[in-house]
Amino acid sequence: MKGKEGRLVMIKERVPLRTHEMLRRELKRGRKALYISKHSPRQLETQFGKVKDNMVAMWLSPRPDGNCIPPMNLERFEKRIREFLSENDDPIVVLNGVDVLYMWNGIRPVIDSIKRARGTLGGGEFFISLDPKEYYPGHVGALERISDEVVCT
Repeated sequence: MKGKEGRLVMIKERVPLRTHEMLRRELKRGRKALYISKHSPRQLETQFGKVKDNMVAMWLSPRPDGNCIPPMNLERFEKRIREFLSENDDPIVVLNGVDVLYMWNGIRPVIDSIKRARGTLGGGEFFISLDPKEYYPGHVGALERISDEVVCT
């Protein structure tokens, strides 16, 4: 199953409420998720309560902590996703922090990195939550073009 391209869903929203609603539903079903965020794992875990045990939260931060992914290191970002996918069946990867990755790397390398990560999903799903008002419209369009589904809230 690995090596098959997964499904990429972009959720356009000011704050990730719809993303969290969709993720909670899947976590309750027993699916495992890797949540890569611009917010701290502690903050995320409080928002997910009872289902947080099915989720690994990573922080896009240059801190040397084990639960951090340096946003300037797209190779490490992709490696962490691959590791999670190899350990879980029917996984979900959530990214709320395209803006942070973009700030450090530029839009084209970020899109290429997301495409490579998506290619390793197997039957899993990749949710990207972003506020379209925070981006240049051309960048949002580039992300829409690589998405299987775009959800507007």
